[in-house]
Amino acid sequence: MANEELARFLAHSVEMESEARACYLALAERMRSHKNTSVAEFFDRMARESQLHLEEVSEIGAGMDLPLLNDDEFDWPEGESPESSASGQATPNMSLREAILLALENERAAKKFYGSFAEISSDTETRRVAAQFAAEEASHAEQLVKRLASIKD
Repeated sequence: MANEELARFLAHSVEMESEARACYLALAERMRSHKNTSVAEFFDRMARESQLHLEEVSEIGAGMDLPLLNDDEFDWPEGESPESSASGQATPNMSLREAILLALENERAAKKFYGSFAEISSDTETRRVAAQFAAEEASHAEQLVKRLASIKD
């Protein structure tokens, strides 16, 4: 029998990473249109990271029938996907520091989301995968913190 809890978790992951990718691509395009090249390139990189996560989720879920959830069926902590919640804070002339802080907020929200799934799931495999994803998001957040430290104002 298929693991329904894992399939539901992966459906959330696909949605979250898809929305994050779309958000970062839109932000990159917006920054490019305002000639904010360094921030556009940063958001392009974040979109690629989301794409890599999406591929990882697809690999884990290969052969599974993931549920097709309606918008109101997603269990988002703040009512929206964690990695796209900070996108409204972007301004055309934002600095690279501001862009990294925005992405850092998204990574921390994703880590918290995945971590909560790891804590509350009754399924061992779902807990394992969610904890793995939470650790990956924590690692991304750490990388962003290091990059912030290297930026001179």
